[in-house]
Amino acid sequence: QCQQVWCPVCALAALISGHRQAVLATLHAGAPYTAMVAYAPEPGFGGFLVHLSELSAHKQHLRADPRVSLMIFEPDNGHTEILQHARVTLGCTAAVIAKDSDDYATAKAQYLACFPRHELMFTLGDFDLVRLAPQDGLLNAGFGRAFKVTPADLAAAAGG
Repeated sequence: QCQQVWCPVCALAALISGHRQAVLATLHAGAPYTAMVAYAPEPGFGGFLVHLSELSAHKQHLRADPRVSLMIFEPDNGHTEILQHARVTLGCTAAVIAKDSDDYATAKAQYLACFPRHELMFTLGDFDLVRLAPQDGLLNAGFGRAFKVTPADLAAAAGG
């Protein structure tokens, strides 16, 4: 357990573990496109799972260009300065997990542990699990609290 008054690794852990939705940014014809997604962190925070329909624009975009950004943030509570709310932006590489691959069942179980009501969507043929593998990022937890994030920082935040 961290003994610091405020610790960026602890803040990162709380932010990722304490929320279930994020903004996914993709590229389309060189322009940014954003969408709200549900995410499930993998053990060690080495990847984030999203379950996307082939009908969604963002899934088509990441198939064409796997460079994406995932932003997890504290929602506005209406009471505190909005820029004091913690957020992390992660630059990731997206990859569809093949349904016949060895790790699909594990990834599906991890996703459904976070979103058990999404079981029905796994019966629909146009949905795929996509792994977002973070390469770098930035944690901003308010004024004077901005920190670069590496995969090692994510692993530390996950407790490993």
